[in-house]
Amino acid sequence: MEFRPLGKTGKIIAEIGLGTSRYRGGVEPLRKGISLGAFIDTAEMYGTEDMVGKAVQDIRESTFLATKVLPRNLKYSDLMQAVERSLRLLQTDHIELYQLHYPNPGIPIAETMGAMEELVDQGKVRFIGFSNYSSSDLAEAMKAMTKY
Repeated sequence: MEFRPLGKTGKIIAEIGLGTSRYRGGVEPLRKGISLGAFIDTAEMYGTEDMVGKAVQDIRESTFLATKVLPRNLKYSDLMQAVERSLRLLQTDHIELYQLHYPNPGIPIAETMGAMEELVDQGKVRFIGFSNYSSSDLAEAMKAMTKY
């Protein structure tokens, strides 16, 4: 297994992540992948956070979890509720990489990024990420951040 830095975070993660979109293979394949060093990638949209939570239940400290929030949940209060659902389903008190799955032009990015930064401050999220964002969307989101 090859490992690489996660951006400038200082965290080293596997190059291989086990994606769980449409995943129905049960907990054992996920546990085997984790034992080999892979990280787990899931999302609200996939409907697999509960299975991932079962898979990592007693090996959580050796597991790097990445999950994503739906674009409809990017308002401050909705995002706070979404992360609580994800934490409950994943059976954990924190998420290593919490990502915005898709942009939502109807919600100000500053509101979303403020919530994301607060989640980091609270220790519920270690790192903030993006999926399916254009370079201009990323630049706007990064400009809206005040802390990280």
